Amino acid sequence: MQSFLLNLLLFYAILFLINVPAYFLGLRFEGNELGKRLWFEPPGFVIPLVWVVLFFLLALLRFRLQAVEESGLATMTVVLAVICASYVYYTLGLEKLTGISALKFGLAGNILVILAALWVGRKVSDLSADLSYLVFPIVVWTFFATMIILGQMRLKRN
Repeated sequence: MQSFLLNLLLFYAILFLINVPAYFLGLRFEGNELGKRLWFEPPGFVIPLVWVVLFFLLALLRFRLQAVEESGLATMTVVLAVICASYVYYTLGLEKLTGISALKFGLAGNILVILAALWVGRKVSDLSADLSYLVFPIVVWTFFATMIILGQMRLKRN
């Protein structure tokens, strides 16, 4: 149990330590006004709650991979977590640096996250299909977020 707790602390530390400084750097997501929201776009508070659950699943996956001595794959779960947690930097941060819409960076970042999660899931499935299901929710959530980005890009064009 202690090892799972350490994994959970590691993943929540990644989430916290990467995202908290972003706030102080002025990288803050502002929710869309009701008239500019897509019908399927969740309220802003839902997004961090979903990531807390997804990082719990990554911690569980890493714990299970460590139990079967798959350190390389266990490390890849940490890399995937860092990519996911860094979203604010490669969207809002790059927008500030380049002037290019954060939506475009978000779209590219989401594709990266989906591909990375699919790769990790595929590698894990060689060990156990059950374990690979722990990565699948990241793909689903990020695909959903991609649909929101595409919808927002469409709204901005009109």
